[in-house]
Amino acid sequence: MSVLTSEQSHLLSGSASLPALRLLPVPVSEPPYDDELPLLSAAPGRPIGPLRSLSRLRLVPDPPADDAEPIRPRTPTDALPAARPVAHALVQALLEVLAGVRPITQLRRDTSTELYERLEQILRYRPSPTGVRPTGGAVRSLHIQQRPEGVAEICATVQRGGRAGALALRLEGVDGRWSCTALAGF
Repeated sequence: MSVLTSEQSHLLSGSASLPALRLLPVPVSEPPYDDELPLLSAAPGRPIGPLRSLSRLRLVPDPPADDAEPIRPRTPTDALPAARPVAHALVQALLEVLAGVRPITQLRRDTSTELYERLEQILRYRPSPTGVRPTGGAVRSLHIQQRPEGVAEICATVQRGGRAGALALRLEGVDGRWSCTALAGF
């Protein structure tokens, strides 16, 4: 059996003075239609309101300069080897390079020049663990999206040590083989 204190019984009896409930209007949650906006004028060449024409994201790389090596045409997907085993081997090699088990020079043939230089720069400044035997990691799953023009985009689930992670790669067919041109998530 429970015994109520005088304060608890006072609250239960309803004689406590609580503030009265009141209804508040619902706030406007959507912007007005364009025809409901006030007309604004600005000097010529100056934007009206928020700037909407931001610089666009360029999805295609700039054409090479005259002194750069020419872009080689892509090999169609049906003239390339299967992407899954190549992607699996490349992701596994990449994990081992990042862990320090494999030298980065083994990735030179399978990556674009720009990506290889970027990986070299990253590894140059990454501290190497001392006194710890490095483990490469493991590829847990691969999801591949291929397009007929010789492009494959890969999402890989990987495990490094006791942690899981994800890598995204772009493979392009060049000279009858796959070459990794973009990498994210390492």
